[in-house]
Amino acid sequence: MKQKSILVKSYFAKIETDKRQQMWEAKPKTTEWEYSSCKVDSQRLNDDLQQAIESLNAQGFKVVQITPITSGDFHFSDHLSDPHLLGSGVTTEGGYGYGFSYTDSLVILAEQVASETETFPTEEPMIISDEVIVVD
Repeated sequence: MKQKSILVKSYFAKIETDKRQQMWEAKPKTTEWEYSSCKVDSQRLNDDLQQAIESLNAQGFKVVQITPITSGDFHFSDHLSDPHLLGSGVTTEGGYGYGFSYTDSLVILAEQVASETETFPTEEPMIISDEVIVVD
């Protein structure tokens, strides 16, 4: 029985920025939108997943398993205060902060439904779209 795996990449959500809050910083925001550094665009991920499943069904495969791949990050701030103001070694910002994880991608495992005609494997990975790559 032939099996196939597909990697469906997730992307961070597009969020609205507050340009007024940034106007006094060294590098002010120039647009009204930016991408989150921790929130996944779940609607886009769902749409890409649906597109991958439909493509597999059209090729005669059925989905066996969908596995999320998680990744993580944390916020580290290493800023010590002026020793004359708060004392030596006192930090004015949070240290490591809290870590967080997010769904980096999904892996779809599918197997070919038994058919009368046998197909031969292709040598190159099949690209459904920029977000979905089929890996045999």
